[in-house]
Amino acid sequence: MTFNFHRILCLSASLAALNLGAGMVAVTAQAQTVVGRVVAVDIKAGDLNTALVQLSRTSGVQVVADPALLAGKTTRGVKGNISVDQALGSLLSGQNLSYSLKGDTVIVKAGVTKATAQTVTPVMAATSAPQADTTAPEAIEEVVVTGFRSSLAKSLNEKRKAVNVIDVINAEDIGKFPSNNIAEALQRVPGISITRDRGEGLFVRVRGLGPNFQNVTIDGRSAAVNENVRDSGQSGRQFRFDTMASELVSGVEVIKSPLASLDEGAIGGTINIRTFKPLDFKKPTTSVSLTTTYVELADKIDPKASALISWNNEDRTFGALVSANYGIRSLRSDRITGVSWTANKIDVTGDGVTDTNFTPSAVRPTLERERRERWGLTAALQWRPTENTEIALTSFYTYLDNFYDELTYSADFVLSSLVPGTAKVENGALVGGRTTSTSTQIGREIDYLTHDNMLTDLTVKHRLGEWDLSGSLYVARAYSNTDKPITRTRVLGNSGALEFYIPQVGDGVPSLNFLTRNLNDPILPFRRTEWRINDSTDEEDAVQFDAKRDLSWGVFSQISGGVKFRDRSREYNRRDINFTRNRSGQTIGGNNTLFGRDFYDGFPEDDFLSEVSGTLPQTWLLPNRDAFLAILDTSAIANSAPARGDLRNSYYVAEKIKAAYVAANIDTNVFARPLRGEIGVRYAETDQTSQGHADTGSAAVPVSFDKTYKDTLPSANFVYELRDNLQVHVAAAKVITRPSLADLSPRLTLNSSGTVFTAVGGNPLLDPFEANQFDLTAEWYFAPGSALIGGVFYKDITTFVYNQNTTIAIDGQNYLLTAPVNGGEAWVKGFELAWQQNFKFLPAPFDGLGALANYTWTDSEATYSATLKDKMQNVAENSYNITVFYEKDKLGARLSYSWVDDVLASVGTGGLTNLNDKAYGSLDGNISYKIDDRYSIVAEAQNLTNEAQWQFAQNGQFGGYTYNGRTVSIGVRAKF
Repeated sequence: MTFNFHRILCLSASLAALNLGAGMVAVTAQAQTVVGRVVAVDIKAGDLNTALVQLSRTSGVQVVADPALLAGKTTRGVKGNISVDQALGSLLSGQNLSYSLKGDTVIVKAGVTKATAQTVTPVMAATSAPQADTTAPEAIEEVVVTGFRSSLAKSLNEKRKAVNVIDVINAEDIGKFPSNNIAEALQRVPGISITRDRGEGLFVRVRGLGPNFQNVTIDGRSAAVNENVRDSGQSGRQFRFDTMASELVSGVEVIKSPLASLDEGAIGGTINIRTFKPLDFKKPTTSVSLTTTYVELADKIDPKASALISWNNEDRTFGALVSANYGIRSLRSDRITGVSWTANKIDVTGDGVTDTNFTPSAVRPTLERERRERWGLTAALQWRPTENTEIALTSFYTYLDNFYDELTYSADFVLSSLVPGTAKVENGALVGGRTTSTSTQIGREIDYLTHDNMLTDLTVKHRLGEWDLSGSLYVARAYSNTDKPITRTRVLGNSGALEFYIPQVGDGVPSLNFLTRNLNDPILPFRRTEWRINDSTDEEDAVQFDAKRDLSWGVFSQISGGVKFRDRSREYNRRDINFTRNRSGQTIGGNNTLFGRDFYDGFPEDDFLSEVSGTLPQTWLLPNRDAFLAILDTSAIANSAPARGDLRNSYYVAEKIKAAYVAANIDTNVFARPLRGEIGVRYAETDQTSQGHADTGSAAVPVSFDKTYKDTLPSANFVYELRDNLQVHVAAAKVITRPSLADLSPRLTLNSSGTVFTAVGGNPLLDPFEANQFDLTAEWYFAPGSALIGGVFYKDITTFVYNQNTTIAIDGQNYLLTAPVNGGEAWVKGFELAWQQNFKFLPAPFDGLGALANYTWTDSEATYSATLKDKMQNVAENSYNITVFYEKDKLGARLSYSWVDDVLASVGTGGLTNLNDKAYGSLDGNISYKIDDRYSIVAEAQNLTNEAQWQFAQNGQFGGYTYNGRTVSIGVRAKF
């Protein structure tokens, strides 16, 4: 049987890049002559894994190796017309490694044999008979290295081989990513922190920069983005990691320094999510997992199941794969929200002297309950119809069905009724007292939200002479929708006298004592029922063409180039109707009209906020949506056209992006040590259209804005090997981040549900963020699977966008408008430290121990105006992660703690209305036991220390509290 060299070379390159199975490289030769084949080799000194890849490409011999065996090992190289056996002997010399044969496959293994102990000089021109170890080969039909330790070794090996600055997380086994949530797994990557939504990882920060500075791709293709349709706070370009099940993922790359071939748009970094492909496996494979999860605070037990089926034919020219996931996750959050502070000087003692600088406006205790139901499906076909051609069709689909139920009441302080002598002032802030009048709103919000996300890609690769050609066509789509209308039913009125106290952040939640009214009685008149439908469609159609070829031209070893055309769009529609009148047309409620208990429901929980100090009503009556809708005139739902506010809230933004790049790889020696890298340049031209409605103050009128901008983005990445186990990365690039699609829209969203009326707007004239960035990283691979890594980075942001607060008047009512504007210059700098080590040198049983830790420090400054400089918003200064693990025989366990510093939003032109996130840490654990080669059981827990998240205002006062509790899972896995 004969095979085409290019077909196998393509497989070698893709498998080496993915490092799945065991980082194997695959070419072919007939079994009876495999190691006796004489080939011309010229392999330079350096990384052993890279050298074996090169030998495999040159000789046409399949070489299989556990990356844990190769991690940290180097070779002096070999050159000449020699046999494969002699080349292997030289490359493996002094490494305590040998090889055996299984058919036409060379299997590298631990231990020295007579065959591999023989070496040749680095430059040879001789042939010899095969001298391979011909003892019975190990029973390896498929090399699939599993376990947390091996996944770390594979990830470290990929980082070491890359010419740019990257970090990698690989699945521990088929369908077993090392966390329930991709974002949460990324916490252990240096420079990564996450934002959470009701206890679950939602967005990812890279090197302190917020989620809007990242690109997220799936198998290298731009992922469409689901939108926040629950409220008017839109995410823009931020990928929601809660929509994706981790069981569908084989690995994740965090790319911190760009290559010219990567899509532009990431000042922070590119996060590439990799999925499984059928030809990653050497034989048909099936994997199944069943998990049950207990959410302590919600007191719910939820199921989750996943499966993967992969098949390929015997000669591995055709393969098909399907993987699926289904799961339910119940969530509950006990919260204090709606806290705001005002710069206000008042006299609380009555002596004519002001006593305060800050006063509180409101406190809003809130119970949130959710039920998230996820579906996921991936499918892939790979076909090699000829020796020079490969065709791959892949599809990725996720679906999230989210039921959300919010129960809340407010205490809005009427400080004009503050009783003299009762005020408590601390550090210039009014933190307590008694008022004779309080405005209270009780509300219930019920949402049925759906998010689906799809990406389908067709890629054709072909070898034409010396050129490797690749063409891809893909379609990405994300749709977010209110499956049923969002409804908010509210009652509002005077709740009488109130005693209140607001502690320092972290010391407890506010105390509220209603002195004359009981919130468990129907004491408040009806205000309104709000009705909303909302949908967002994010789409991208793209076609790209890439070409590369190896060459030997001075220091250059390869040239590459390509073009890409992207058609990206976001359509956002929203419609709101407020119902306040009955069938006769009279206003319901009023000061003297109250509705009885049949219009209310009782509170569903008996332990609300029981885990934190603070005295406040923990139960209250809830307005019954259906009871009030039954007496309201809802004909406007069917009969009216979109209102003026609906037109202001809706928009369409489109981008047509043309890009091209050219790059050259470098492979040479400097001062007798290897230097490799890539230099390149990418050019992108963006044609942008923003359509919507602008408000003149009395009417909404259609508007459309066009904008075109061009970017030339050079990049350079170099790796210099100071020693065999010590290398330095140097990288520089110009990068951009396009503004949020929501920020580019000519929209205006008004909010009059609180006591302070607010508005959020867009700006179609925003410029993209632009930055020049630099990286310097040193990596010391001091032992197999171990490394000590340190690096510094600097990002000089020449243009950036920030939010500005102004006051606008709509229909005679003033609103505090928050809208993005083009800003001045900014910079971000910092350093990263990472350590990973296996303690194999310890005596048994402690030789199964290992640890990894990382720390990131980030500093920043931004110019908000000619006279104002401050930190950049949403940049965490410090973050770290510590993981300790144990793996030996059938037992595996790990404990991981992730911590992120305060994240400030009240900077620049921000004020007391902006809330900052207090530092937060989470301790997670995992323990597994392998019953046999097929079955294993796994138990996991999140937030073992039961931490809560806190917020604080600019003056250091209490700003908010969120508690989600612990989550524990146990499951069984089977692989066939």
